Amino acid sequence: MSKRTSQLLILGTFLAAGLTLSVACNTPSKTTQAGGDLGSRTYVPVGEWDKYYAFLSGGQSGGVYVYGLPSGRLIRSIPVYEPRAGYGYANVPGTESYERLAASGPMWGDTHHPILSETGGDYDGKRLWINDKANSRIARVDLSTFETKAIVKIPNLQATHGIAVISPDTSYIIANGEFRAEIPAGSVDVDSYSSVMAFLDPMTLETRFEVLMPGNCDIADSSKDGRWAFTTMYNLEGAVTVEGMIQREEDGIGAVDIHAAEAAMERGEFTVIDGVKVIDPSATTEKVVYVIPVPKNPHGCDVTPDGKYVMGTGKLSPTVSIIDISKIDQVENLRDAIAGQPDVGLGPLHTTFDGRGNAYTSLFVDSQIVKWNIEKAIAGDPTYIVDRVDIHYNVGHTQATLAETMHPTGEYLLSLNKLSKDQYLPVGPTMPEAQELIDISGHKMTLLSSFPAEPEPHDAVFMLATDLAPNVIQTEEFAINAVPEDGSRVERVGPNEVHVYMTAIRSKYGLNEFTVKQGDKVTITLTNIETIRDMSHGFAIEDYGINMALDPGQTREVTFIADKPGTHWYYCTWFCSALHLEMRGRMLVEAGG
Repeated sequence: MSKRTSQLLILGTFLAAGLTLSVACNTPSKTTQAGGDLGSRTYVPVGEWDKYYAFLSGGQSGGVYVYGLPSGRLIRSIPVYEPRAGYGYANVPGTESYERLAASGPMWGDTHHPILSETGGDYDGKRLWINDKANSRIARVDLSTFETKAIVKIPNLQATHGIAVISPDTSYIIANGEFRAEIPAGSVDVDSYSSVMAFLDPMTLETRFEVLMPGNCDIADSSKDGRWAFTTMYNLEGAVTVEGMIQREEDGIGAVDIHAAEAAMERGEFTVIDGVKVIDPSATTEKVVYVIPVPKNPHGCDVTPDGKYVMGTGKLSPTVSIIDISKIDQVENLRDAIAGQPDVGLGPLHTTFDGRGNAYTSLFVDSQIVKWNIEKAIAGDPTYIVDRVDIHYNVGHTQATLAETMHPTGEYLLSLNKLSKDQYLPVGPTMPEAQELIDISGHKMTLLSSFPAEPEPHDAVFMLATDLAPNVIQTEEFAINAVPEDGSRVERVGPNEVHVYMTAIRSKYGLNEFTVKQGDKVTITLTNIETIRDMSHGFAIEDYGINMALDPGQTREVTFIADKPGTHWYYCTWFCSALHLEMRGRMLVEAGG
């Protein structure tokens, strides 16, 4: 591709938002144009369930949105890197969720790429992981409760961006440090900069080892046999400005040979930096990192369901590079591993699959999803483009149902668009993000519906409801520190320390009141002793900023200083019964200590 073509593509990318504004003001809704029967294809009757769970990253909202598909109904938010009073999550110092989040970094995050645990190459409905690009963290969510259970900061990297599970059995979680930075930290010498791919334990999130990578690591994926970890890499120039990062006509797809990396670890071919074993690929006996040259500044990195190919999507090139995974360590010239480079349109970002031999690529500049046949593109058949559909507007990620597993359903595709313009009622200068649902079950694509989300979903992943819903618990088992039904009490455990144990059940707390002294350190352990689903209770104390939410069977704990004398009512914040307003009690703080 010529430098002139590259410049035009870059200019088109920067101007796309402005260009689509005029289109938005003069074009009716495409959903309206498509026909009046589309509503019935996404309608889920009252009392019935959606077919799929859809997990969307929340961007700078710091969490994960859970929608039902095909209805597009928001059914849950999962707070991760953000305080959320509605769920009693990380909003009160002294609670477990607050202390865990605060110990890992700031009380906010930027989530991009949700991923799900796999067994045998298919989703097992156990866990979800989500990155925090702004603060180099990763978190684990337990899907039996839809709650965040672990958050860690990853050493030796900046900007945790692309993450992926190592198929088929989640042997590692890989996390890319997108920004090149000094390793170890402390220098400002550009020559010491590197990006990093980290390999994490799926449960503890401990970094088992890291591999230094050239350029900036972007999106991640893995082969289906557990051997290869892939990443798109841009800025092989090693520049620190946008002008410098787009000089070369080629960047690369990085392939880390996991087996070779593990062998290097066993031979001791690593350096310990900040407590982590770091592999320098230039200093290993066996080759660990392969860089396949592809057109400049690639973005999407996606492995086909059959495990044959990894796709590198062009971004500043109108092409998708199809790399034959079986040839990566077999050819002398890595360009020979490229099976094809079909032209798909302007601004290609991400590619997903239907399991029937077709790929679907998002076109940011063209504001389209393009469907194309993989084997026809490899064979050079000029009819490889199957279909195109316009979207509103400037699509980023796109994801088809179960496309990241070995067995996609090929039923729906979600287009996660960066601009909505005229899609929804105006709510100020900043509009909601637009998610558009497309039926891909037939030869031609059909745009079915659109639904909004708060800023800013980047990516999505789906699970069949039949695979996940049976794993979701309705009441929690009582923990070892649970307060029994007859166990409500107050214990003074020191001259200035009190422990309050209390139960909650409709419509009464286990203690109508308790008394402490001004200056006491107070710990409240509260157990919801309900045994039926959906009977949650809350606990808030007036003037103390205390707010907890408790699901049936759950125990929560909070510690604070009783520094305000007088009467402070506590009450249930979740509407639980006809006597909900009467569910309250008093904390009496005696003045003077």
